[in-house]
This record gives sequence, structure tokens and C-alpha cells, in this order.
Amino acid sequence: MRTSMALVNLDEQRKNFGSIKKFKHSKKLYLDFYYFNHRITKTSGLDDTSKNRERVQGFLNKLFDKIESGTFRFADAFPGAPDEEKAFFSNLEGWEFNPEPNRVLIGDYLDTWVKSILPTYDSHTKRNDFTQIINYRLRPYFGKMTFYQLTGIELQKFVASLVWEDGKNKGQQLSASRIRNILIPLRAVWNDACDQYRWNMRSPFETIHKKLPDIEKEPPVVFRFDEWQALMEHVDPNYKPLVEIMAMTGMIGSELAGLRKTDIGPNHINIQRAIVLNKEMTKLKTKYRKRSLPLTAALRERINQAMAQSDGDYVFTMKGGGKFSYGSFKKTVWEKAFKAAGMDYKVPYTTRHTFAAWSLTLRMDPNRLVKLMGHASKQMVYEVYGNYVEGLEHDVENIFNYFGADFLNTNLRTSSASIA
Repeated sequence: MRTSMALVNLDEQRKNFGSIKKFKHSKKLYLDFYYFNHRITKTSGLDDTSKNRERVQGFLNKLFDKIESGTFRFADAFPGAPDEEKAFFSNLEGWEFNPEPNRVLIGDYLDTWVKSILPTYDSHTKRNDFTQIINYRLRPYFGKMTFYQLTGIELQKFVASLVWEDGKNKGQQLSASRIRNILIPLRAVWNDACDQYRWNMRSPFETIHKKLPDIEKEPPVVFRFDEWQALMEHVDPNYKPLVEIMAMTGMIGSELAGLRKTDIGPNHINIQRAIVLNKEMTKLKTKYRKRSLPLTAALRERINQAMAQSDGDYVFTMKGGGKFSYGSFKKTVWEKAFKAAGMDYKVPYTTRHTFAAWSLTLRMDPNRLVKLMGHASKQMVYEVYGNYVEGLEHDVENIFNYFGADFLNTNLRTSSASIA
């Protein structure tokens, strides 16, 4: 008797579970029911006929039975529902909804990734570089594609589209190194999406490296001593101490911009910070970039000259007293000096290569040079700076005199040791 009564009650509940609706604006039948106290109204996609009403009622009955048995999943019952709605009900059901790759637009995921994942990267430079690549390379090409469409073939098409958009090389393919740099954030976004949504898909990056042109490693460009002196004759005298310090220390523009007068000790220059995109950073590119450089007599002379021209807290300023701007310096001082000297142009970073090459020419211990450059290991010194530079051995005496006799002496006492 109790069993029959329970069945009657279950039938009554099933009948009252939901209803079939018909709206004036549509010829289709709709399901209307409550789930977790939320009203759900979904189209059946079927026209209003007696046969279709029976089918829809049968579907409603099955929904009720699954809900009663605890086996109902909203996302499975309504695969065409918005992902936000699926995620909402899956959370109530006690499981995590992960959309399929063909349901997630790369452009939408990029928006989320830039806001939540990219800020966790320590390097300000990397965050800026990734942002530029995403905005100008990845979003325009992949924005309206789904992750399912990002195949190895599509990746090859993307690589083929990477060309210079202006300048003398307009229309020509980017260098292999630039292409690889562009693929780095794309690979990171792919990996993070697969991890977040637990997708088990073959990576389109597995074989792409075989399709890329080889990177031709060129030896770093360095200044010969006479060439350096010729350039210095045309550098604005106000910036001459700064430019010479670049060649004497290997410091880069952002480090020079962030150098404060309090960073100049009795015997050392303490590199503690850098200014990147007008923002002062106490966390440098790597932990090794925070370093101390011996303050030789030649360096002290240039540092004192620079500080005498600066009224503020920083060692280097622009002409007129404004904050040092690497971009402005490069355009109005560095490039101008090359034009006045009639010399083939070299980027300011050449001074860092020059410092390393000149130091090795003076037979500095590579282990010491690693620390002065702010590198993690000797590999960079040997692979990048260790190559022979034609004719540089003839500049040894001039370089030695330029750096000063105390340059090779770690104790900063004047040394008369032979360098021959």
C-alpha cells in the first residue's frame, strides 16, 4: 500500500515538475521548470503539434527522473546553453564545468589572460613585450578563432603571415628570432588554457620549430678604439660622461636612468634599480643584474662630472635638468653624433658588447666579467662575447689607458702589472 502511494506521489510530482509553454512570438514549444530554485525556460526546437507535445513532455519526465536520482547535469541536457549558465549550474551541482575547445574564442580568453595571468609575470619588460605582441600580432589573427581551430597547419599559416609592416623591409618575413619571440606568449596562452580547462589536445607547437628558419647567430658588433674616439668627438659635451660610462661599465639605458647619487659609494657603483617606461623598478631583469661595479679613477671622474650637472637625486639627467629619457637620448644625442661623424650607425647597446669585448681583450678573468655584466653564468660571455674581433688586439694599450691601470685590480689599487 505504501509502495503504491509513493508511486502515485511520484507521478504527481513528475506532472507538477514543469510545463510546456507556447509564446506568441514563436511557433516553437518551450520547456519551463525550476532547478535549484531558478526558473529555466528553454526552447525545444519543435513546432506546436500534439505529437511534439508528447515528445517534450517525455523529455520533461526524463529531466525529473534524473534530478530525482541525482544524475542530472544541466550542461549535458542543454549543450547549446551559454557557457556562463552551464558554469553557474555546474557549480550548484558540485562539479567544475570546462567548456570544450570549440566553444572558447581565443580573443575572449586573451582578455581574461591579460587581466589575470599576465600581471603575475615578474618582469615588467616581459609583460610589456607580451602585451605588444598580443595586441598587434595575436589578437588580430586569432581573435575570432576557437582553440579547436588553432592547429599546426593554422600555426604555419600564421608564421607565414609575419612580415614587416613598414620600413625598408616592408613585406619581407620577420627574422627567425622575432618569430620565435612572437610564438612565446601564444604558447603560454595555449598551455594555460589547456591547463585551466583540462583539455587533452595535441599541441600545435610540437613540430612548428621544424618549419621555422634557422637563427643565424651573428657576432656582436663592437667599437674599435679609434672608432669610439671619433664618435666621442661629436657627442654633445653635456652627455659625454654618460656615454663614456656606458662603454666603461656595460650599463644599459634603464640602469643609467635609475642610478641615484646615493648608489655611488666610496669604492663602488651599486646598481639597485632601473627605470622602464617611466616606472622605477627595484626588481631588475634577473637577480644578477643587481650588482656592484668597482669605481675606478676614470669612472669616478666621469661620475663626478655627471653628478655636478644634476641638481636632483639621480646621477644622470637630460640637458636642462629633466629626468633622463633613454628614447630622447638615443634620438637627439646618440643618432645625431653618428650623423655628425659620418659613421655607420650602431645601436647604443653596442657599448655593452664593447665593454665585454674590451675587458676580454685586456685578459680580464671571465668569472669576474660575468659578475660585472650581471649574467648568471659564463655561457653568455663565452658564446656571445668570446668571439674574436678583428683587429681589437691592436687596441690593447689604448683601451688599457682609457679604462685606467686600476681597472683590472679588484682591490682598486693602482696596478703596474703588464697586460702584454
